[in-house]
Amino acid sequence: MVIKRLLPRLLAGLSLFASATLLASAPPVMAGAPLDLSAYKGKVVYLDFWASWCHPCEQSFPYMEQLKSRYGPDGLVIIAVNVDHSRDRANSFLKRVGSDLTVVYDSEGTLAQRYKVHDMPTSLLIGRDGRIRYTHLGFHPEQAANYNNQVAELVHEN
Repeated sequence: MVIKRLLPRLLAGLSLFASATLLASAPPVMAGAPLDLSAYKGKVVYLDFWASWCHPCEQSFPYMEQLKSRYGPDGLVIIAVNVDHSRDRANSFLKRVGSDLTVVYDSEGTLAQRYKVHDMPTSLLIGRDGRIRYTHLGFHPEQAANYNNQVAELVHEN
């Protein structure tokens, strides 16, 4: 298999993902990209791509803060990946919405491209096994109960 032969070379020197399952299901992070999912092995990860100009993103941040409060103690980690070219705009947005979520800046769009993100926001819900289990395109407040059920399902899986 070509991928099996090339993957070690592509990831040489990078401790990006700890499990083969995560390698198979999530795009690898390239050198210089600011995210290392191996730090969250065994956790449920809510990976949210957002931008300061995105109105639905303003609505999603309070929701993610609630998720963090409710499920953080049970192993949920929320990582907000900003795709703005200007970090100042991103920081102004964060100040405006009052967020203290973990933020990764992806001004070059490296991570967004790897995860094939086209809509803002896009959220990927990654199970403890490292697989992407759910994808949310946009943020729809009327779907919050459904989102909550998905998070609860993954947090309570063994």
